[in-house]
Amino acid sequence: MQRVFKKLLTILLVLAALPVFAKTTGSDQTLVLPLSSGPAVNSMARVVTSKGRPADCIAPLAVNRIDGEKRMVPAQGFLIEPGIHTINGKAIMDLTNCPLTDSKLQISRAADLEVEFEPGGTYYIGYSHESDNTGEWELVVWRIDKSP
Repeated sequence: MQRVFKKLLTILLVLAALPVFAKTTGSDQTLVLPLSSGPAVNSMARVVTSKGRPADCIAPLAVNRIDGEKRMVPAQGFLIEPGIHTINGKAIMDLTNCPLTDSKLQISRAADLEVEFEPGGTYYIGYSHESDNTGEWELVVWRIDKSP
């Protein structure tokens, strides 16, 4: 009885884990992988969102939408298939160097950032909040490293 139970439990665990190991997506969803995906690095673009430039009023970004669809991606960044994609998310703002001066603070949702990602490139994306006018705050690519 115990053997049968162990076999059934093993089969159930394997079946439950299959979606986790799958690296394919639906036909209409952008392929996104963790940064540590090894050999896929050269054929995909790397997106770094955990680094900002506080001195230049660029905040790190927690991406939660890619190509208009809700997505959960690692906070440090991710790999994305080459091509034109839109990205959006939530900023993690440090107001030490760029304090708020607007007494009527109204921050609206930033427009999607559209980027053409090239294979092997590394794209640093953040949220620019330099302007005193919060309506001018936007998502930006603040650095691009091309592969040699």
